[in-house]
Amino acid sequence: MKVNGANRFIISGRIRLILRDVKTGKVEVSRWYKNLMPIAGRQAVGRRLGNIALKANEGMVTYGAVGTGVTAPDAADVKLETEICRKLIASADYSANVVTIRTFFATSEAVGDLKEFGLFGEEASAVIDTGTLFQHAAIDRTKTNTKTLTIESEITISQG
Repeated sequence: MKVNGANRFIISGRIRLILRDVKTGKVEVSRWYKNLMPIAGRQAVGRRLGNIALKANEGMVTYGAVGTGVTAPDAADVKLETEICRKLIASADYSANVVTIRTFFATSEAVGDLKEFGLFGEEASAVIDTGTLFQHAAIDRTKTNTKTLTIESEITISQG
């Protein structure tokens, strides 16, 4: 059986980095970045659709993490290059085939020259480098202890 483009679906994503000054409450930066869904993340989604349940929390995203690694994201990635901080996701919404997952970092968290972001799940914990990497994005922003950081991950499911 031949599958034409109208019968396939595409999972794509992007992230928005939002830096807010705590003194003024104003957003200083709001910038979109492209991201990559590594092979491990795609496999996890497939297992979830098939109800395979090979891992705890099969196919579920639970943590967002930032790092300082400068190597470009690659489909074979299973972790960030140099993860420095991870947090439980703050919220998740689904509307019109778009999942929006938000990760919030307070003023004292994720301070530094941030170069990468990832979403982790399944067997992820608060321990750095644990779990399945669902998304990996190259970013470029310095965060100080006078700013909060929110990263919104949008994952869109569309027909291809």
